[in-house]
Amino acid sequence: MTSRQQEISALKAGERLPSHRVVQLRSSRRVDTLSIYWEQGTDFMLRPDVEKAQRRLVLGRRKHVSGKFEDLWLLCYPDDAEIRQLVEREIDRMVERVSGQSAPISD
Repeated sequence: MTSRQQEISALKAGERLPSHRVVQLRSSRRVDTLSIYWEQGTDFMLRPDVEKAQRRLVLGRRKHVSGKFEDLWLLCYPDDAEIRQLVEREIDRMVERVSGQSAPISD
């Protein structure tokens, strides 16, 4: 077992590692995490009526992509099969786009 594997086992067992090793383990991450948020989300989440408007969902990190979601989609997902398919298709497109991007992209 490598030193790294031993350190991971120790952490999972609730043991403490020297602080410099924790910092090194954190800084060695190579996988980007995505942030996901509704653009101007607080402006529409409490609106009492269905609107003829599109909402932008943003997936990003330093670069990002966005998808457009009809207000009706948001209200009916996931209970309506047709709308669930539309929403999931758009999310899949966004994930595929952000996973393969090499330059800043904004839809």
